[in-house]
Amino acid sequence: MAFKQQFFLLKRQRTFWLIICLFIIVILTNAFSLFNSADAFFYSRLANLSQSQQSNIVIIESDHLSTEHHQLVQQLLSYQPKAVLVFANEQLNANTANSTNPIKVFYPHPKNRYCLPPINDWSGYNVELAPMTDSPCQAIWPAVFPHIDSNNNVLLNFALSPAALPKFSATRLMTMDLMASQLQNKIIILGQHNAGLGVKLNAPKLQHSTNYLLLTAYIADTLDKQNSVFTLTLWQSTLLLLSIALLMLFAFQKLSISYSFVLTVLAGICWFALGYVMLVFQQLFLPVGQMTIFTFITLLWVILVRKLNEDSELTSMIGNIQQKMAGRYLPKSFIAQSSPWDAIIRLVTQQLALNKSIFLARKEGDHRLIEIRAVNCQLSDIKELRRDYKRAPYSDALKKFGVVPINRPFFTELSEGELQYIVPLMYAGDVRGFWAMTVIPDNQFNQQAFERNVNAFAGQVGELLFHYRIYEAQSNTSDSAISQLLTLKLQEPLSQQVKTSIAEMEQKLTTLEHVFNNIRSATVLFNLFGQVVQINQSLEKLAAMHQFSIFDMTALDLLCLVTDLDTETAKGKLRFITLQKGDIYVQAQLDEKTYILNVRTVDSSQVQSASGEPFQVSGILFEFIDIGFFIEQMPNSKQLCDSLCKQQQYYASNLMEPSN
Repeated sequence: MAFKQQFFLLKRQRTFWLIICLFIIVILTNAFSLFNSADAFFYSRLANLSQSQQSNIVIIESDHLSTEHHQLVQQLLSYQPKAVLVFANEQLNANTANSTNPIKVFYPHPKNRYCLPPINDWSGYNVELAPMTDSPCQAIWPAVFPHIDSNNNVLLNFALSPAALPKFSATRLMTMDLMASQLQNKIIILGQHNAGLGVKLNAPKLQHSTNYLLLTAYIADTLDKQNSVFTLTLWQSTLLLLSIALLMLFAFQKLSISYSFVLTVLAGICWFALGYVMLVFQQLFLPVGQMTIFTFITLLWVILVRKLNEDSELTSMIGNIQQKMAGRYLPKSFIAQSSPWDAIIRLVTQQLALNKSIFLARKEGDHRLIEIRAVNCQLSDIKELRRDYKRAPYSDALKKFGVVPINRPFFTELSEGELQYIVPLMYAGDVRGFWAMTVIPDNQFNQQAFERNVNAFAGQVGELLFHYRIYEAQSNTSDSAISQLLTLKLQEPLSQQVKTSIAEMEQKLTTLEHVFNNIRSATVLFNLFGQVVQINQSLEKLAAMHQFSIFDMTALDLLCLVTDLDTETAKGKLRFITLQKGDIYVQAQLDEKTYILNVRTVDSSQVQSASGEPFQVSGILFEFIDIGFFIEQMPNSKQLCDSLCKQQQYYASNLMEPSN
């Protein structure tokens, strides 16, 4: 039992646990870097937006670096550069004669003292500079730039335009075809000329380049300008993403789905703009990709939770409606029945005194007829062999647009004096079928009245069949497998079930309202708080006749108005009715007319009211009974009055007798 209670408790808190699951997804995906590729994509786009045209880095390319690097270094030193870095795939030896030179000359190589630190693959972008660990050589960059902190992972800043990076050939250097200002106090990167056989660099602004010296130059430029791009730590990015998810959850609950989608798109644009501002002014890269992705994920999550909650609420609503409607008979509407002819036959047999009837329907897209139903006979009783409504006797009925007598035998067996008629069932020029019938006239038979009634019924039946055919065609179209598949209606949605259940309640409620409104006795229902709940048409006429405003009156006001009771006595009557759930009959006098007023409570003890009515009473019902009106409607009112007098004397004598 305790397990079931815990289960239902957790089920009621489903929304809370789904939101917790969203937060867990945010934490796990950020911890395992599942969306880092999205961040790298946005970083490349943001890096392309930044432009810088100044750099202290110069690239010198040599066609024969291994043989002429000593001469090139000597020539470079004459220009007083800040540092010279010689990069080669093979190990090159430095000139020891220049070891006392104050200008730093480095030959980075894994077998030398200094080497290049690793460049991590950041989701396909080789732009993350990592600290060197467990290596026999030292990282070159701290030696060149003593001011940097090489213990943290940083992203390279690609604000520098590749065209702004000075690049010269070794031939120009050796021929002194360079100005001193182009090399003085610069960091020179000397390397082998790239023949175009290398692998393309997958980095912002370098996607189409194969020169590895460019990437090295960007590293040196970033460190020289001290504008390395930092990223948030794990706990900082997690807190940021959780804050965004929480903010979006709050916003999406206030907006509709369409406005939430617009907000999501605008939020993505704002994240991109914010990332650009932080990158340019703070050298901080926000996880723009993850921020955008989790904004959309939060939107989808809210839609999912709403859908689950709505389905749960709709299922509960359907169950409640079905329970409330249990035991209440709701006849199907005409178009909802499997066949329209059964209802038509019931209508005809109840209202018309016909001997035999046979209904024929037109084949769709043809002028042929088929037998459908027979009343008081068999379908085989048709003697007429023709089934073409373009020929007599069907064409005769169409020409007249109404009922016509059949002169030759249509039915196999006819009694003496039995007359045959046929009438088309059509509406708006659309022939839906024919109705053949027989009638045995008596002395009171009126042929004109008979034909008028049959034409009226045939017109109504034709209209019913026409609308049934339209509904059937639409249903067949919407119920096809392809149509249901394309409209996601292979299974009836809960919303449609709710509409059906509410339609049943509305049908029942409308019927009851019509019944209440058409009761001859003037009736008004008050709630216990003195408000009019409902009145019928007879009471409206009564209030208009005697000129009092029922909506401005309470039950006490009305009771004092129509009777000779004082206020305290009337309160006692209402108190008795409310607490004892009884009813009273008093004489009501309005102008010169006298009514019997029946006041009683409407008990709600069996059906608990959602509005919280006190004393289990739904209201107080006033019913004005006009005996004189009903007596006048009787065909023999004097005899009825005598009978009522005798009945009243009988009741009075029984009341006078002492009980045993």
